[in-house]
Amino acid sequence: MPYYPDQRYISEMTTIRREVALPDDAIGRVRVQPGDKVDIRDEVARGMIPARHRIIEAQRTLRLRNPDAIKEKLLVKVGERVKADQPIAGDPKRRGRRVVSPVNGILAYAGEGRIIIQETPRVIKLEAGVRGRVVEVHPRSVVMETVGALVQGVWGNGRSTIAALRMAPPQGLESIRGTDMGEGYRNEIVITPHPLTASGLKVAEARAFAGLIAPSMPAPLLQAARENKVAVLLTEGFGRFEMTPDLLDMLMEFEGLQAALDAYLPRRYEPRRPEIVINRVRGDNLTPLPDPLIPLRRDTLVRVSRAPYLGQVGRIVDLPEAPILLETGLRLPCARVDLSLGGVATVPLANLELVGR
Repeated sequence: MPYYPDQRYISEMTTIRREVALPDDAIGRVRVQPGDKVDIRDEVARGMIPARHRIIEAQRTLRLRNPDAIKEKLLVKVGERVKADQPIAGDPKRRGRRVVSPVNGILAYAGEGRIIIQETPRVIKLEAGVRGRVVEVHPRSVVMETVGALVQGVWGNGRSTIAALRMAPPQGLESIRGTDMGEGYRNEIVITPHPLTASGLKVAEARAFAGLIAPSMPAPLLQAARENKVAVLLTEGFGRFEMTPDLLDMLMEFEGLQAALDAYLPRRYEPRRPEIVINRVRGDNLTPLPDPLIPLRRDTLVRVSRAPYLGQVGRIVDLPEAPILLETGLRLPCARVDLSLGGVATVPLANLELVGR
């Protein structure tokens, strides 16, 4: 029976189609037409997320008996602008109970034990992120086509950025903290071949990295990475895995080039993956995107997605018809893969991903 594997594309030169869309809760419109040429920083759509009202039960927080007493506890006037985490009611001294604003906005109302904050409307400007042409226009999204390098990752923290690629120092991200590097690494996408650590995340935010590409990180850091202001993408997954040599060599080749990093947060049943797109001048070795309707077969280029060969790339040399008994005691459908780092390994089909080179 044919087996159709997952696809995680990694290619030095391929045709790329990239779609950017306004958020579901935004009001806006597309600003380009089919056939238009776009550059990385060109604005292709603009919108605005309407102002919401946040209701704060201040009486309960401050433990007031009289709900109208909330007016006497205000630290800012009605109609004034407030910032997120700014104290807006409570004891004027630093001691005692206080109410803070959950968002940036305007203090719109205070009374009946409640405070209402009107959020500041958020303007959304969508950049092309690629240097190419518009091939499709929809009411809320734009599809563009370009040629360049494409690296799809395993996990992202939901942020995106466009900036130049730069390799981390050989001593690791933590060494940046203890050096006098001025504005070094600021507003750049930094690549580290080593697992991400809690201190590395702090360095990225303190140094105002635009993005951070790492092979892996321990699962307990998931929440900290999601809350980090820097776009974070993992190429291998959760744990303590180093970046595979072939991928590291490829990214080192692109150091200094502009890249669009979409650290998409994977969602169940969504085929989209976090990815890095690097615009390049078209060459003769253009690789087509893999066809999802093509099953595994001999000479197919694959990537191993599980230990002990995690991240290694190779070509299938045999697809035994009968399941194979593994050391774990399980009998599973497998493939024989000639690995790029040497040796032929027997790998379960479920642990293989289709790639492009």
